[in-house]
This record gives sequence, structure tokens and C-alpha cells, in this order.
Amino acid sequence: MTWGWSFFECDNCQALHLPHMQNFDGVFDAKIDLIDNTILFSAMAEVRPSAVLPLAADLSAINASSLTVKAFLDMQDDNLPKLVVCQSLSVMQGVTYEQFAWFVRQSEEQISMVILEANAHQLLLPTDDEGQNNVTENYFLH
Repeated sequence: MTWGWSFFECDNCQALHLPHMQNFDGVFDAKIDLIDNTILFSAMAEVRPSAVLPLAADLSAINASSLTVKAFLDMQDDNLPKLVVCQSLSVMQGVTYEQFAWFVRQSEEQISMVILEANAHQLLLPTDDEGQNNVTENYFLH
């Protein structure tokens, strides 16, 4: 049985990390985790500190635009703010491979759309490659 996507199991959190999701601009970590009979697919992106307020204002609209994908800001004192976008599937025994594969594909598509939209509005920190390509940036007072 082939999965069609790459993953590795993390020793620290026991989740399946998805390195191919880092190909989407802005995503620095994505993983699938099983928590209390719930499969949780989540992706994280670092937010520009100056974009925290505009992004926080958009969270209600982002969450209302999808029945299943939810987004929130994770802000801690010692790290940059992060946009966390996730989708969950309640499971018990009997989830088929096809159901799981469909969930993963749908999660990848919907979560990547949220991240790409935030990146298009320059709310996310550029990855190292992006930062070198965008030497000049425009900053506005309004």
C-alpha cells in the first residue's frame, strides 16, 4: 500500500510530520496527530509581528468560510506569532484507508489555501528563499 505523500514520525510528539507541506510558501511545519479518537491535521506558519492585528481581525472570516478548517493565532512570549490552521476527523475503529486518504487530501487542499491566501496578503514571514528574492519591500503608513 502506497501513501502518496512523505511523512516521518517525530520522537518528541509522536505525530506524523509532513515535510512535503513545507513546499507551500509560509508553511514551516505540518503534521497529523491522533488525540482522543480525533485525527488532527495541522499546519503552522510564522506571522509577521506587524500583521498580528490584521490577521486576528480576519480569523472570524477565515473560520466562517469553512465548516471543517479552523485557524487561530498561537502567540507566546519567546517565539514569533504563528498561524495554526487545522482540520479534524473524529474516528473510531473501522476508518478505511480511502476515508483517511480523502481526509488527508482534503485537509492539504483546504489548509494550503488558507496559508497561501495569508501569504498573498503578506501576513506571513517569508521563508529564507523568499526573503532573499524580495530585497525591496514597500511599507505603508496606512
